[in-house]
Amino acid sequence: MHMWFWFGNNLGDFLLPGYNVVTTSSFFCTCLSLLILAILYEGMKVLQIKLQQNTVIFTQKQSPRVSENSCLLSTISSKSIRTQLSLHCIRWFAWSFQVFHWFIHTFLGYLLMLAVMTYNVYINIAIVLGSCLGYWIFGYIIIELTIKQFYERQKLLDCNKECADNINHQRHAPAVSVMAEQLVTEAVVEVHMPRDV
Repeated sequence: MHMWFWFGNNLGDFLLPGYNVVTTSSFFCTCLSLLILAILYEGMKVLQIKLQQNTVIFTQKQSPRVSENSCLLSTISSKSIRTQLSLHCIRWFAWSFQVFHWFIHTFLGYLLMLAVMTYNVYINIAIVLGSCLGYWIFGYIIIELTIKQFYERQKLLDCNKECADNINHQRHAPAVSVMAEQLVTEAVVEVHMPRDV
């Protein structure tokens, strides 16, 4: 096993026993496959953000409104119980799909990391090139989704003058600085959120 960067196309057993990469054509196919997997890894980030946003939207729309009358025993019917059970099943299915997606995304990331750890220059170039292509294709979408989510959270703010000045300052800042300050603003959102939302 090499502990430094090296050139060559004879990898021997690559990642799995029995997957021998000894010919130039198998080496080229392996590099091409890793390039595609790196692009897929970047694309899965977009899907993860959309899954999280859809789960939040669905949970907000379907969350039961608690009132005085809703606690009365006479308002409970078999139809409302079936509705609650079906909503619970849909939430469970959506959450399970999100967990499965996270599993695949994490597994793919570790697989790419192990391929990089072979220290083969061509393998590393293929993975970095695939990541760059993936970011070129999907990076703008990730930035748009993050900024959209950021501004939707700001709509929930119940601001005083100091908080409103802070938001106006952030809206005129570049997108990168808005994303960098997102964690700080999320803490502000949590503190200033209305109780009835």
